[in-house]
Amino acid sequence: MWLFFLLVSALFCRAGVSTPIPQKLFGEVTSPLYPKPYPNNFETTTVITVPEGYRVKLVFWHFDVEPSEGCFYDYVKVSADKKDLGRFCGQLGSALGNPPGKKEFLSQGTKMLLTFHTDFSNEENGTIMFYKGFLAYYHAVDLDECASQHNSAEEVSQPQCQHLCHNYIGGYFCSCHPGYELQKDGHSCQGKLRWTQEGDRETGKEQELAPPQETLVTPSGSDLTAECSSGLYTEPSGYISSLEYPRPYPPELRCNYSIRVERGLTLHIKFLEPFEIDDHQQVHCPYDQLQIYANGKNLGEFCGNQRPPDLDTSSNAVDLLFFTDESGDSRGWKLHYTTDIIKCPQPKPLDEFTIIQKLQPQYQFRDYFIATCKQGYQLVERNQALLSFTAVCQDDGTWHRAMPTCKIKDCGQPRSLSNGDFNYITRSGVNTYEAQIQYYCHEPYYKMQTRPGSNENARGLYTCTAQGIWKNEQEGEKIPRCLPVCGKPVNPVQQKQRIIGGQKAQPGNFPWQAYTVIYGRGGGALLGDRWILTAAHTLFPKDHHAQENVTKDVFLGHTNVEEIQKLGNHPVHRVIVHPDYRQDESHSFEGDIALLELENSVTLGPNILPICLPDNETFYDKGLMGYVSGFGITEERIANDLRFVRLPVADRKACERWLREKQSNDVFSQNMFCTGDPSLKQDACQGDSGGVFAVRDTNSDRWVATGIVSWGIGCSKGYGFYTKLLSYVDWIKKEIGEDV
Repeated sequence: MWLFFLLVSALFCRAGVSTPIPQKLFGEVTSPLYPKPYPNNFETTTVITVPEGYRVKLVFWHFDVEPSEGCFYDYVKVSADKKDLGRFCGQLGSALGNPPGKKEFLSQGTKMLLTFHTDFSNEENGTIMFYKGFLAYYHAVDLDECASQHNSAEEVSQPQCQHLCHNYIGGYFCSCHPGYELQKDGHSCQGKLRWTQEGDRETGKEQELAPPQETLVTPSGSDLTAECSSGLYTEPSGYISSLEYPRPYPPELRCNYSIRVERGLTLHIKFLEPFEIDDHQQVHCPYDQLQIYANGKNLGEFCGNQRPPDLDTSSNAVDLLFFTDESGDSRGWKLHYTTDIIKCPQPKPLDEFTIIQKLQPQYQFRDYFIATCKQGYQLVERNQALLSFTAVCQDDGTWHRAMPTCKIKDCGQPRSLSNGDFNYITRSGVNTYEAQIQYYCHEPYYKMQTRPGSNENARGLYTCTAQGIWKNEQEGEKIPRCLPVCGKPVNPVQQKQRIIGGQKAQPGNFPWQAYTVIYGRGGGALLGDRWILTAAHTLFPKDHHAQENVTKDVFLGHTNVEEIQKLGNHPVHRVIVHPDYRQDESHSFEGDIALLELENSVTLGPNILPICLPDNETFYDKGLMGYVSGFGITEERIANDLRFVRLPVADRKACERWLREKQSNDVFSQNMFCTGDPSLKQDACQGDSGGVFAVRDTNSDRWVATGIVSWGIGCSKGYGFYTKLLSYVDWIKKEIGEDV
């Protein structure tokens, strides 16, 4: 875990990173890797931007940053409008450091900056600590330009309205008092004058004439047509009425009243008494009428003396159009509008595995809910797996994301086990949460590697976890290993057989036997499932010039030369010769041992099995019987079949005397032993070199290779000399590992 976060820290290790967030009305900001611990030695600045006409409002929901005095080490700095709003560290609810708590940060402009800085380490009293970082939510709030115009002490960037200023979400506009017209600059107002011919008062017909010929009528004059075409209401509640209400309204009105409230609110309209608009008994609203529009739809045309029903518009924008003809004495209308915040439908899980965190009795605009799954299940949205899910209530009363589903975690097909397999303990083929499988090895040729005190059943039992991973209680995700079983032939040679001068071996008697062809015939023995133990002199013969790229053929799995060759050669990957071996010293076979690593592991079976290595000196006791097998010369002929002889371990002093009698200069070191008896006329011979002297360990019922056929004087004319494997076990294990 610690190493993982060092690597992550190295990946993020660069200063001055600026991360702009695409312009949105709301969102979230987190520290790197949140909710996992954040990296060390890292600094980044996140730039939050909202559209013009808005300000940024931010609050921290989770805060877990290394505490320090003055937040000197790790910190989060909030700034806006070229001012620092604070520097914070610690945990929410803790007295250590300077956590932000539930404080709301508000910019004056459209930008806010979050700088997150970490030092090179997080330690407390020498212990490495992990802190998760922070989670913050932000959203755009309306900038009230009209409020700033009323404050003379505050410098404003936009022109001021001469008469009336109307704020709306994302901006503002100006309007004028009745009798004035808004000019082209959108801010100035100018008085509106009309000229009326006195002779036409009865008809009400108006003409615009030049001032010298007619009488000027000011906006307060009785002949001025009333102005009611630019009424805008932006407060969350208020009253709107026809002109002169409750006195009769003027004739020939073309009134437009607009209600625009904050996004996320819905308007309710209630008409008051009295309600009087000229009507006709037979034709609906032929003279005067009030029309109401919301969401682009006409909610009704109203007239008469009966108050309209209460209206729930489900909108934050409503327009009222009031038309009157040239006559009438109805008193008009008045309404009271109120607002209510938009509600979203109660979130409902689509399945029994989905959990809604901290479910509220009601959700309204900008509220949100978090959905998770029960243990062992995965959030899924449109067939895509999710790490988390949050849905926000929108201003139209809908959720911005559809409810996800929870799908059971799938661990996938279990990994295949080399030289083994698995069975389902639970339902076959089901790889989902809480499914179980049991790995096993192909016995009797392989055995599962286990810890002391454990067993194969416990080591091979795997469960599909809530994280979607096959795990074992002891070893976690790591699958078991099937190790070759050594020294356990299915058809071992029978001890009671009486052998004189050698005998043909039966299939399975010596399944470790290798047949090699390098500088002629040779032998070897299988160790594990990819190593051949042999004599060094079969690779580098004495008094023989070494040749490069000599073909090294290795065959396994049969007792007949022709048949074993049909099974195919096992290519050699590399050769390891013991460093004590000297090719140029013809009278010394010291270190006559070599290892051949095969390119590929062999599959074990009744005819291919490894042999074990010795672990004590008792395998070299005088008179202990063992077996030597090979495809070498027998009775002056090359053998086509694997043959073996049974020989005793000889007395060392007797062998030394015999060598002196033969006047031999050959070295007989402590790393060698001898077998046979001059009177038996049984021995290994040319072509058997590299094969092993195999002894059955009666205590463990295993066959152990105690020596390698190395050298001698003639065939069946005395003693045979072998490399003593006990002297080289440590070297072998160092080269090929402990699992042999």
